[in-house]
Amino acid sequence: MRVATRDMPSSGLPHYERPPVIETVLGVQFERISGLQNGHLGAFWRTLGGSWPHVRDMPPIDRVVERFGEDETWASLGSQLKLTQDPSARLQIRSEAGDRMIQVQNGRLHYNWLGKVGGPYPRYTSIRPEFDDVLNRFVRFLADENLGELKADHWEITYVNHLPKGTVWDTIDQWGDVLVGLPGAWQSPEGLRFEGLQGEWHFEIEPQRGRLHVQVNRARSGQGVDDILRLALTARGGVAPSGREGLTLDEGLNLGRETIVRAFRSMTSEKARSYWGPANDDS
Repeated sequence: MRVATRDMPSSGLPHYERPPVIETVLGVQFERISGLQNGHLGAFWRTLGGSWPHVRDMPPIDRVVERFGEDETWASLGSQLKLTQDPSARLQIRSEAGDRMIQVQNGRLHYNWLGKVGGPYPRYTSIRPEFDDVLNRFVRFLADENLGELKADHWEITYVNHLPKGTVWDTIDQWGDVLVGLPGAWQSPEGLRFEGLQGEWHFEIEPQRGRLHVQVNRARSGQGVDDILRLALTARGGVAPSGREGLTLDEGLNLGRETIVRAFRSMTSEKARSYWGPANDDS
C-alpha cells in the first residue's frame, strides 16, 4: 500500500487568522500484522534519522470500528487502557523541535502536529503530505523487513481546540454564547448556577460514510493557561478493501477534514469566529 496526497478540495471551507486549534492528528488503523514486534517499531524509529530524537513507550490504543444499522456501536475517544497479557506497545516519537509526533503500534499509525495557545497553525495542506511521507516510510519498512502489507481499514482525523478564558469567554455562563450549534441546555435551572460540563455528541456522516465525535469539557493547560474550554472533534470511518466500493484512505481523510471544518463553523458563534479572524477559503 502506498498513499499519496491527491486533490484536497477547499472551496467554501473557512479558515481563521488566529484559529484556536492546538493539535491536529491524522491517523490510519490497519489490520494487525503477524510478526510485527515491538523491536521492529524501534528499528523503524531508527530509520527516521536524527530529526526525531525523542521516543517513549506508551500503552497501545484499542482498536475501534465504526458500524451502522443493526451492528452500530459507539466508541470512546482517546486512549483506552486495559489490563492485558499482550506485550504490544505504542511508540511516541517526537521531533527535535517538539511540534510533531509520530505514534505507531501494530495496528495504528498517527501523525500529530502539536501547537501552543496563540501560536502559528500549519494548514491541512501542509500536514497531510507529512503524514503521507511517514506512512509511506512505514510501508517501505514493512516491505524491507518482509513483514507483509499494510491493510488499512479505518481513517481518522482529530482537531483539538483550546478556547482560554479571557478570549471568546470570560465567565462559564457565556459558553452557550460560544458553542451555539451543539444540542443541549446551557441555561441553569431555577436556583442553580452553571459551573461546567463534560459532554459528547456523535453524528453520522451521511450516508454512513463515517462518524463525527465531538467532546467538550473544561480543562487546564500546562502552558500557563489555567481555565480552558476544550473542544475536540474526531472524524472517523472505514476504508474499503482494495478493489471494493467505498472510501480510500485519501478520500476518507479529506472527507474528515471537510466535515470537521464545516462542523466547527456551524457550532461556533459569529462573535467567536470574528475574534479568531476573518474566515477565508482553505483550512
